[in-house]
Amino acid sequence: MKFGFFTMPEHPPRENWTLSYDRDIAGIVEAERLGFHEYWIGEHHTGGYENVPVPEYMIAKASAVTHRIRLGTGVINLPYQDPFMVAERMAFLDHLTHGRLEYGFGGGGLPTDKALFGLEPSEAAPRTNEALEIIWQLLTSEDPVSYEGVYWKYENRQLQVGPYQDVPPFAIAGLTGVHNYAKCGERGWKPLSVHFAPIDNGTYQDAPDLRAMGAAMLDAGARSGIDPAVTRDNWRIVREVYVTDDKNQALKDIREGVKLSYDYLFGLGLGALMKIGDGMTDADLTLDWMVENIPWIIGSPEDCVRQIKELEEEVGGFGTLLINVRDWVTTDKWNRSLEMFARYVMPHFTARERLARRQKLANVALGLA
Repeated sequence: MKFGFFTMPEHPPRENWTLSYDRDIAGIVEAERLGFHEYWIGEHHTGGYENVPVPEYMIAKASAVTHRIRLGTGVINLPYQDPFMVAERMAFLDHLTHGRLEYGFGGGGLPTDKALFGLEPSEAAPRTNEALEIIWQLLTSEDPVSYEGVYWKYENRQLQVGPYQDVPPFAIAGLTGVHNYAKCGERGWKPLSVHFAPIDNGTYQDAPDLRAMGAAMLDAGARSGIDPAVTRDNWRIVREVYVTDDKNQALKDIREGVKLSYDYLFGLGLGALMKIGDGMTDADLTLDWMVENIPWIIGSPEDCVRQIKELEEEVGGFGTLLINVRDWVTTDKWNRSLEMFARYVMPHFTARERLARRQKLANVALGLA
């Protein structure tokens, strides 16, 4: 398993936003130092909390002060933008990062962003699908591209600067259905499962859970002849993560920050995506309920190792766990959490550790330990 970060980014309006951008860049540098594999940055235009409208700019700056960590747009919202311009920007950015770019796309999750651009909610998915096809053709074709769709029409368009990577690694996030997970499975792309998607939402039908996302991805991949192990390895799952000495201290540290974050999300109507079973209200989505039922990865290093293994077992396996970046605590506490995670949690999921466990079991069977 690999580990990385997903950042909305989230910075409440009471903060110094100029400083927040510098803190985010410093966080990417720290993530690389601690051995994390990737870092995804979101795009938003409204709401007052998620303050990066152009993640490509952040990635360009971060790439200049890092060397190994992969950097992803998490995600570029395709319904609002000209696909040719998106493809051109991303191909250029691929060069600036020397091939460390992850090409993340989505349909735009914020209802207020849709309202800003006058997008009918029913158009988000078809616009996204059309844009994805155009962008893929532009980035992978050696010949000029002509395309006649419902929303965009191109004739003999070709990128002056093609991508650095031979095959651009596409990723898609999905919120309200499993169609994007099926598309990722079919095409061999990377699906991003959001941090508030529960493992199993029971009989609640308003939003997909991790099980439904995984099933759609694997079924589509099987129909395309893609090895299920490859499909699972492509899967990124985002979770709320906070590591400290014990679970009680963790809950105490984050409680106030969690309220600010989730009051914002509930105000956008996103509470509906977290509910399990029928009859729940937003008021039922308390910190303690979410920690246990989404679930979150919270507590001591031992707690977190156990919780990640349980998540892995429940969904049948996945490739990368992404930590949702939050402003719930002071920077020193957040960095301590990440260092504890890197030092005491990540080693339990490396190939070397898994080999050591298998060897230990073999020695026990032989009576050598």
